[in-house]
Amino acid sequence: MDTKHAYIKKMKAQLDELEANIGRYQAKADQASADAEIEYKAKVEELKEQRTEAKEWLDKVADASDDAWDSLKDGFTDAYDRMKKVFS
Repeated sequence: MDTKHAYIKKMKAQLDELEANIGRYQAKADQASADAEIEYKAKVEELKEQRTEAKEWLDKVADASDDAWDSLKDGFTDAYDRMKKVFS
């Protein structure tokens, strides 16, 4: 089992990677045809909402006591997994 600090560090790195993916989607939207642009921009907005939720969960994990952080990380993991599926 990861320690709290190691888990937070790992998840921040994964959020950074997903942030880069959001940037790539935004770039594709900017260069896409009108129909595709609408689809990409909708995906970008969905990802930004999910990213915000994942960051909120990660903040809760970081602020949680040692006893509570393990249960809170499940919330972050769920939010992160939903966002990651968009890129699959």
